[in-house]
Formats: sequence, structure tokens, C-alpha cells
Amino acid sequence: MHNDDKAVLWAGESLYLQSLVSPDGRYALRHRPDGTVVLRDNCAGRDVWHIGTPVSAPGRLTLLLEGCLVLEGPSGTPVWSSGHGDRRVVAAMVRDDGRLVLVDPDGHSRWSRDPLSAEELAAHRPASGDRLQRGEVLADAIVSPDGRYTLTHTSAGESLLRTRSHGGTGRDLWARRVGEPGAALSLGRDGVLRAGTDSTVLQRWTGRFLLDPMSHVVSAVVVRNEGDVVLLGADGSEIYDSRTAPEEARVAELEREYARREAEENARPVRPADSGMATDWFDLLDLDGPCTITWVEQVDEREALLRLGAGPGTIRSMTYSEVVTAAFPDSDELIKCALAVQVGAWVMVIEPCGIEGVERAREMSARTQAIVYHQGFDYETHFAWHQFNQPVAVYQEDDSGLLDIGAPAPEGAAPDAMVPFMQQIGLGVYRRESGDFLPPPVEIACLIAGLEPGPEHWAGTHLGAVFGTW
Repeated sequence: MHNDDKAVLWAGESLYLQSLVSPDGRYALRHRPDGTVVLRDNCAGRDVWHIGTPVSAPGRLTLLLEGCLVLEGPSGTPVWSSGHGDRRVVAAMVRDDGRLVLVDPDGHSRWSRDPLSAEELAAHRPASGDRLQRGEVLADAIVSPDGRYTLTHTSAGESLLRTRSHGGTGRDLWARRVGEPGAALSLGRDGVLRAGTDSTVLQRWTGRFLLDPMSHVVSAVVVRNEGDVVLLGADGSEIYDSRTAPEEARVAELEREYARREAEENARPVRPADSGMATDWFDLLDLDGPCTITWVEQVDEREALLRLGAGPGTIRSMTYSEVVTAAFPDSDELIKCALAVQVGAWVMVIEPCGIEGVERAREMSARTQAIVYHQGFDYETHFAWHQFNQPVAVYQEDDSGLLDIGAPAPEGAAPDAMVPFMQQIGLGVYRRESGDFLPPPVEIACLIAGLEPGPEHWAGTHLGAVFGTW
């Protein structure tokens, strides 16, 4: 080894007209005066590969702190890079087998350039059938025997397993980014998986960078009918299994269950268009998003707002538009506000973006009764009926399935109390969302209260309150 040569190039260091030499001295990565870099096999007396184009003056080869090798021209412009950075990389070295590697603090390879020439890579034949074998390149795709699964290697450097769903559309099952864009996936005659000249494919597929790819001889990459990608060793044993088949089976079962439920739902009759309450008042409110409506019997508008938690000094005459504007200010704050509207013997309290009705409905039913409906950010529903401070029937956010089919409530002193009203609108009988109807809880609440709200109830001013932030 020459005095200026190196055995290790540490992150932040450069080669300038120097060599990076393997421990046994056979291979040397040389930075030459013409600005190119070449891997030299000293024993065979030949150059294995080179990068760069000869120029009048040399630049340098640098291992950046970001974790990639960069060959610079004389002006400092990059002319070649090992690819994306890797913060785990601390050093570059040439191993005794001629591999230029970038390693982590434990000495495990994070990137490699194997001693293969472009001619040797070009000699690989295209893979076919259900497997990639030694001496082959994954030029197109390999396909499971039943034709359901395909393994490809994309131009972006990603190995991708896809399946056809029952509807004929493709779905990704498994993917691993294993190489730089444009690097072909091949299985060498030496049994090493490579992306271009990078032999870290096995480590990236398995997620185990402790593996030495040279210690595993891969005889084939096989795509099985069950949906697994399997690497077979020289003796036929499994070196790696993607374990995608169990997940595929689970997804297939979900698809079957979804199809069954969809068929069951489609078999239900459509609710007659004239069988529901008028929706014009609800459409006017435009409650598309988190909102709460609370119905309270035998109280006036002021009392309803006080029971909701509004302070006496916050209650004033307001229009519905003013309440909505207050609920959604220009700032990121969410404002507690509500409008109370007398409809017959009940007051309907609207919170365009609030949950006080949910929190206080039980107390709001003191010496009377209260019904509350809440739709959350993710369209989860809370629906409850309280009388004299006691829950009659309560459907929490997780009970939407029971609510959809008109089943008894899981909580409350009279779980069946709402069922007759649910049957009246055909919950569990008609298709869901099959026409222009009120949300079922809103319609049920109006039936319980014996109300038929209209747009006229929301015209003009009513008592409202703006009483805090969330």
C-alpha cells in the first residue's frame, strides 16, 4: 500500500489522487489524474469498472456526511453519486471480494458496488414463469402459477408484489425499495440478489442489515399461488418468506364479507320518497360537519341555553347566520356557541360546532326530558334520550351498527324505547341513505317530540349565546 492510500474512507473525507485498498491488497479503488475512479484488480492486472469521464484536471471522491459517495469534477460539480444519502453510513471501504461498500458503525453494509462489469450484467437472461433464477434479470415480471400475483421491479428501484382483486383491479401487497432508479434486479450466478451492482437487496427485502449477502446462496426467487415471495437456498430451503399470504387471506375474507353485506344491502327495498319528514329546514342549517342538536321539552329558549352552560351575560338576540359565523372565526380557535329555537312545546338548541349538548343532556332533562344528536368530525354519531336526569336509551359513537339497523340501545333504563320510532322510519328494512331524508336520529327525535320543524322556525332572531372556547 502506498503511503497516501487508505484502508477506510471516513464520512467527511475525500480521495484525491489516492487509492482505497482492500485489506488483502488485491483490489484498489483509484482516483486517477484524469478525474475518473476505477476499481483495479491488482492480481489480474485489469480494471473491473470505472466511473466518470476523463477531464483535464481531477476533482475528488468524497464520502459526504449525509452518507453517500460523490465524485466531483474539477469545478466541484458532482458527476456521479452512490445514490440517496443514508445517515447510518460512517465509512467506505473495499472488501477482499472486491466490493466497494458503505458501512454503518457496526460494519454492516448499507450500500455496495460489486466487482461486476456492465458486460457481465448485460449477459443475464430475462426471468420467466414464476421464478427468478441464477443468471437471470427481472426484466418484466414473474407470475404465480395461478396468475393472480406478479412480482416486478419498477424503474424507481422498488420491488413490488401485486395481485388482481375479484373486481379485476390491481392491489399492492408488498413492496421494498432496494435500489436506485433504473437499476435492474438480478440474481447472479453466484447466488447474490442485486439491484444493478448493489448487493444489499437481501438485507433490504428482509429488513435485516446484519445479514451478509455473500453468506446466503439464493437459488431462486419464487412467487407462490398463496401470495408469498420466497427466496430459496441452494438446498431448496427457504431463506426468506415475505409472509404476505396470511394478510392476503385476511383481505380476501374482508372483501368477501364486504361483497356479502353489499349484496344484502342492495337487496333491501328503497324507502318511498314521500314517507319522510320535510328536510328543507335541515338543509337550511347546512350542518355538514361536527354539530349537536338538543331537544328540550317544557323550557323556554333562555332556560335551554342556561342548562347548556351559557352564562346569563352571554345570552342575546342572534340570527342563525350570526351563530355560525361566531362558531367558525378566522382564527384556529373553536368557539362555544348555540342558538335556541322554540318549536311547539320543545326548544331545539343548535351547536354548529360543539358538544355541550352531549356533555349536559342528562342535566338538561331535569324535571323534563331531553334528546341529543351529535355528529363528530369523522361522522361518528351519538344519540341519547334522557328523562328526569336519567338515561332512557343511549347510543354512543361506537354503536353506529346498532343504530343503523334499529336495534335496542346498549345503555339506558329502557333500551327499546326508541325502537318503535326506528321501525316507523324503516331502519333495518330500507336501504341506508337511499333518498333525500333527514338523518335517522334527527327524524326519530322529531317523532319522539311530535315536531315537524320548518324553515320558518329559523327565520329572524332568537336567543343565542357565545360563551367560550374549546
